Amino acid sequence: MESKLRELVKDYLLDLKMQNNAKSTILNHSHFLSKFIHFIEANNLDFTKVTPQQIRLFRNNNIEEGLKPKTVNNTVSAVKRFYDFVIEEGEITGNPVNTRRLRVKEGQTLPRYMTAKELEIFNRWLTTIPELVALGFHTMLATGLRLSEMTALTCGDLIRLDTSGYILRVKHGKGNKERYVPVMDADVARKLVKLRQDRLLNDLLIGINAREYGHWARECKKQTGLDFQPHRCRHTVATQLLQKGVAIDKVQEVLGHENISTTRRYARTAPEAILELAAKADRVEETQAIYNLLIDEIFSEE
Repeated sequence: MESKLRELVKDYLLDLKMQNNAKSTILNHSHFLSKFIHFIEANNLDFTKVTPQQIRLFRNNNIEEGLKPKTVNNTVSAVKRFYDFVIEEGEITGNPVNTRRLRVKEGQTLPRYMTAKELEIFNRWLTTIPELVALGFHTMLATGLRLSEMTALTCGDLIRLDTSGYILRVKHGKGNKERYVPVMDADVARKLVKLRQDRLLNDLLIGINAREYGHWARECKKQTGLDFQPHRCRHTVATQLLQKGVAIDKVQEVLGHENISTTRRYARTAPEAILELAAKADRVEETQAIYNLLIDEIFSEE
């Protein structure tokens, strides 16, 4: 038996046709609404009781799929127009879609963080490659460092705090500025400490150059199908921090953004969808505790 939602979508598309809308317009609305139907059914939701938060999650899912901002906005607009029709049909009394609040800024690429599923695939792939290379990628996921910053780290740049946590000193970040970055994964911190044992402070910490990381990034894409680039690690960390509730100015400090408007771009990425991702990143209980201590330590003078 056809669901009520599917029946109403058919009626809505017929109504668009009766209004003499172009065939392309009707086809686009059909495509957008089929995605919405899938979202409702996959999440076992009642379309008549959908909340604005759930509509935002639907938008975020479209962002995760890599759709362009214009397509995301058009999809949300189609759902809003459909709900206007549903109101006219007497099925609901209010529209849960606020296109102004959900609109994604066009003409600017959204930060492409890794989803929970992508992280699962990526972490599994890391177990198949040389240990030092994998540690480099794990370090970027634990700190948000740029590739150039990570490859330049020396043994002396790994600093232990009184809290027993560790930070990394980035001596020459973008704009040649120095900053300190918390290592937000306890396991990564322990591996970095072990790596620097019996070595000089000026020795490179991991000792693998950017070209080799580029090679392995291409191998990742070839072997897993992930559209992976090292900078996606940084996007992932930034989005996780904002989801954890870390103030945007503190995220700006950790990432080394000169202008906070750069950091604000991450605030427009999928908040609800990242909940699962953030939980996976914190599967070691010690990690969150170290993270909180490091943040307090670094910014205690503010």
